[in-house]
Amino acid sequence: MTDVQKTPRKRSPAATTSPRRAREEGERRTERTRAVIREAANALFLEHGVDSTTVDAICAGAGISKGTFYLYFHRKEDLLLEYGVRRLRRLREMLPELISRGTFREAINAVLDEVVRGKDWGREVTGRAILEMGTCAERLPMEAPHRLIQPLIEIGQARGEIRKDIPTDALAHFVLRSILGALRDWGLGTDEHDRETTLNYALTLVFDAIEARR
Repeated sequence: MTDVQKTPRKRSPAATTSPRRAREEGERRTERTRAVIREAANALFLEHGVDSTTVDAICAGAGISKGTFYLYFHRKEDLLLEYGVRRLRRLREMLPELISRGTFREAINAVLDEVVRGKDWGREVTGRAILEMGTCAERLPMEAPHRLIQPLIEIGQARGEIRKDIPTDALAHFVLRSILGALRDWGLGTDEHDRETTLNYALTLVFDAIEARR
């Protein structure tokens, strides 16, 4: 009796996808969907204001259902929080490059060039996003934001640029709060200064306050 050898059944591509690859693809889909929602919301926030923009309008602009929206965001204000979080993540990514900058002043200006200057945030969106970060700090998916710039403070102190009579933790808090506070107040205010002028005033005060005393 002749043995019949069975040809191994070919597995479908879906069956051969590794868990890691499937997870990565899922993450990419998630980010694409979140990006579409962010873009639609930002356009509506700029045109109509945050309070006058509805979740229904965001869903229509993004071409998604409300069910999909609520899979990613609990409320429209969470989009403002995400704007801030994404910029903090960018700061964290930049840290190795920032450490190599010649001075603390150069490093901070490089951060602001990357995450603030030239961005098409509306005035209200700027203020509301920073306000949301402050009121929802416990929901930030990262370490305390001021710790992201603390290594830059320490390097500045070692170079003799930054005063040493105040702990680095307190100085990092001061720098971050001063810059974000100025942008928040500008965003929520009605004075005639533009964002760049407001930012430059804040930086002048910050650099003067933390400069090493001769």
